[in-house]
Amino acid sequence: MKKIFAITFLFLLKITFLSGQVSKLELKKAHDHPMQYYISLPDSWSPGKKWPVVIALEDAGKQFKKNAERFISARKDLPFIIVVPFITTNGQQGQKDPNIYPYTKAVWDTIDKISICKFDIDGLQSIARDVKANFSGSDKIFITGFEAGTHLLWSLIFQHPELLYAAAPVAGNYRSRCVENNSFSADASRIQLPVKNFTGSDDNDFGVKGTYYYQYLEAKNLAIAHGYKNISETEVDGKGHVPLPDHVLDYFNKVWKNVK
Repeated sequence: MKKIFAITFLFLLKITFLSGQVSKLELKKAHDHPMQYYISLPDSWSPGKKWPVVIALEDAGKQFKKNAERFISARKDLPFIIVVPFITTNGQQGQKDPNIYPYTKAVWDTIDKISICKFDIDGLQSIARDVKANFSGSDKIFITGFEAGTHLLWSLIFQHPELLYAAAPVAGNYRSRCVENNSFSADASRIQLPVKNFTGSDDNDFGVKGTYYYQYLEAKNLAIAHGYKNISETEVDGKGHVPLPDHVLDYFNKVWKNVK
C-alpha cells in the first residue's frame, strides 16, 4: 500500500511540476546534443495526450527569444508546443558571439568540425525526441522559418520529410544550403507532405513581385522534380517582410485537425 501511495504521489508531483511549465518560456538543451532551444507549452497543456509541436526557425537577425515570444503571442488558444532552437545555418553574422548564442567554445569547435548543417539537422531531431518524451509532443513536427531560417527548413523538407506534418516557409531564402550534395529523400511521405509558402503582398524583396522571389520558385521546382506534389502558396494582403506567425499557426492547425 505504501508503495502504491509513493508511486501515485510521485506521478502527481510530476504533473504539478510540468503544469507549472505551461505558457512559460524556458531555455533548455537537448539531452543528447549541444543544441539549445526555447520552449513554451500551451495554456491547456496536460500529460496524457499528444500535443502538436511547432519549430520556428529564426532569420539572420538571430533574435531567438523575440521569435519565440512572437509565436507564443500568435498561438492564443491553439494547442501548439512552441520551440525556437538556436540554429546556426541562418547566416554567418553573430556566430560565436556569446551575446547571441549560449554555446561554449567547445560547442563551436564541434560545429566547425562537423559543419553547421549537420549540427542543426541533428539538433532538431534530438529536440523533437526530447519534446516527445518529456512533454507528450506529437510523433512528427510542424516547421516554419522566416527568410534565412528557411535554409534549414528546406533541407528538412528535402532530406527528412518523414519527420514533418507540414512546413511553412515565409519570405524564404533558398541557396541549396545543406543540400549541396544532392541528397534528396525518396521516402514516400514526401509525396503528400503539405508545404505552403507564405509571402506578404507588400514584400518588395521576397514577395511574388519581389527581387528574390525566384529563390522560392527554385525550391518549389526542385520539390516537384523530386516527387513532392502538395506544394502551394499564399499571399497575405497588406503584409510586408514579416514572419506571419498568425497565418502560419492557423494553417498548421487546419493540418493538425486532419492528422487527428
